[in-house]
Amino acid sequence: MLIDLIKKHVITKVVAIRVLKCSAFVVSFLFSLVFYSAVSANSLNKVIRVIDGDTVVLLNEQKVRLLGVNAPELGYNGVAHDAGAVAAKRFLKTLVLNKHVVIEKDMEHKDHYGRTLAHVFLKSGQHINRELLRQGKAFLNIHPPNLKYSQRLMEAQSHAESARRGVWLEKDYQLKLAADIPNERTKKWGRFSSKIEKVNVLKKGTKLWLNKEVYIWIGAKNRRYFSPAAKYQGQTIEIRGWPRKWGKFWSINAIHPSQLLIKIQ
Repeated sequence: MLIDLIKKHVITKVVAIRVLKCSAFVVSFLFSLVFYSAVSANSLNKVIRVIDGDTVVLLNEQKVRLLGVNAPELGYNGVAHDAGAVAAKRFLKTLVLNKHVVIEKDMEHKDHYGRTLAHVFLKSGQHINRELLRQGKAFLNIHPPNLKYSQRLMEAQSHAESARRGVWLEKDYQLKLAADIPNERTKKWGRFSSKIEKVNVLKKGTKLWLNKEVYIWIGAKNRRYFSPAAKYQGQTIEIRGWPRKWGKFWSINAIHPSQLLIKIQ
């Protein structure tokens, strides 16, 4: 009788152990299945070339333009590099060249050059777009409707800017007066300060006039991301972007509020 009880106890323990091992295997298998399915869905691929500080080429010859960032431009055909352009490319190389990455797309999958638009992650989970901003190798460049990870990217740039890291130390990217744009005729990315003198709300968009020659343009499709136009009247602001000449006026296109900072008086 005692022997039978002992046998029954041993058999019960063996069965329990096997069930636990089986359960652990199933859980592990399901986790792996979910992980690799997610990786597969977002396309895991090897980076074989880095074109510049925000564009890479994958093994399948796909060109990937990193979302939410803009690195200083490399110069070609005798044109000088923008300040920080070489450093940005070199830094991106150290992060991703010859490594496998996860490509995660947002709302728009291609840009007008046919490049894939994506967030890039290492298999470790490191977010490359965010790291470029956090180390001051690129500028924030959020393009609605691609708003995934926007807050994370804005915080990363704020961190680099506060620490005066990378591009935030470069003379070319220090704050300038918007009034100087027509005289300097610059078309490169910059930071410009001014007081908003007048606001025009039109059907196609909103004009925030910085003086008689320069205005900020907010297209109608992007107005919903910004505060009501009246809020900007009389405010001292910093606008970040590319000045462009339109007829006799200069304008800077603002597509996301991260470009337009209201200065506290």
